[in-house]
Amino acid sequence: MADVKIKYVIVSCTIFSLVAVMFGCQTQHERIIGVYDIDTTKGCPTCFVNSPELMIFENMDEQTGQLRYYRFEYATGGVHSGSYDFIQLDSCLQLILYPDSCTNEFMDVINTYQETDYVITNTKIKENCDGLFRRCIWNKRNS
Repeated sequence: MADVKIKYVIVSCTIFSLVAVMFGCQTQHERIIGVYDIDTTKGCPTCFVNSPELMIFENMDEQTGQLRYYRFEYATGGVHSGSYDFIQLDSCLQLILYPDSCTNEFMDVINTYQETDYVITNTKIKENCDGLFRRCIWNKRNS
């Protein structure tokens, strides 16, 4: 009976370790890379009116050392894009946007920085929209 318990513990630990290695080794910088579409079946009505319907995050150019690139596209046809980076605040990483080009409705964000409250997972970006438990959600496209 003791041998069975030991084997069970070993198998459980092995499976847990493999899952941790597969999903836990990416940094926020690596995890955010991709194209995200807003989930129209979840969130608040303001998500679809005020938030981008498409988010694109690309990685840093290692040769030039430039910051990472982002582009947000809205249902109204509006766009803003620029560079982004993460900063450490207490125990959390916060995504900061640095817009440098846009359509007319976003002229006020040019040459500023935009703090976000995004929660980034392997397949989603989430942002609180109406209370603690309602969130705008963007799903990562499969590459």
